[in-house]
Formats: sequence, structure tokens, C-alpha cells
Amino acid sequence: MTPNRTAPQPAADPRWDKVYARAHWAAQRRVPRAPGERDGQAWVPSVVVGLVAIAAHVVVQLIFGLSVMATDSCGPDHCPPGVTGPLTAMSWAYYGIFTLTPAAALAALALPWRRRWQRTRILVAGVGLLPHLTVILSLVVLLASG
Repeated sequence: MTPNRTAPQPAADPRWDKVYARAHWAAQRRVPRAPGERDGQAWVPSVVVGLVAIAAHVVVQLIFGLSVMATDSCGPDHCPPGVTGPLTAMSWAYYGIFTLTPAAALAALALPWRRRWQRTRILVAGVGLLPHLTVILSLVVLLASG
């Protein structure tokens, strides 16, 4: 036995390297993410609110246009407060559709794209639908009192 001789090392098998790389990649994919990690679906609430707002805008436009025609019978000066109150709320909410809805969608996108901000992002994006809801609820009040 010679003291300077080392044990022969097995040659690296390239097939084994590929198997190991696949197993290592699959194991990384199965690791659950921590709550503070990046949220890849942070854009979803803003897009959903945008699509719902576009669809609801057609209905709101129809409601608001027909509701204003409800005052044709009483004139602008002789309408009861049960009619003018909901119409005033509708007109202010109608302006809010063009200001609050895009601002809320942009604010939801501007929040940090981390999983812990997901609920806040959904809440902020949902605030953008409040003007649409106000118009619809004002119509219910108008129909009930008018």
C-alpha cells in the first residue's frame, strides 16, 4: 500500500446531474410561501373591479338617465324632497364613478405586492365600487319614496 495514493473517485454521471436538478426544482416548487413573500396575483383585484365597474357603468348610466326624467312631471322647482334627495345623491355618486373608481384601482396596484397586503388590496379595490352601489341604492330610495 502506497501512502500517497488516493482512492479513485467515481466519474460524475451527467444523467444523475439532470435527475438531481429536476428533483431539486420540483422540491422548490412544492415549498409553501411565507406570508411576506411576493404576491404574483396582486393585479387581480384591480382588474376585477375594473371589469365590474365597466359592466355596472352601463346599468348606472341607464338608471341615472331614466331617474332624471322622473322629475319632468314636477319641474325643477316643485319636486318633493323624496325625489330630489336621491337624485342629488345619484348625481354626486355619478361623478364619483369617474374619480373614485380609477383612484381606488390605482391605489390597489400601488400597495406593496406582498401576500400580507392582499386583504387591504381587495378592500381598497372594492371601495371603487361604492359610487355604483350608491346610485343603485338611491334608485331604490327614489322608487320607494317617489
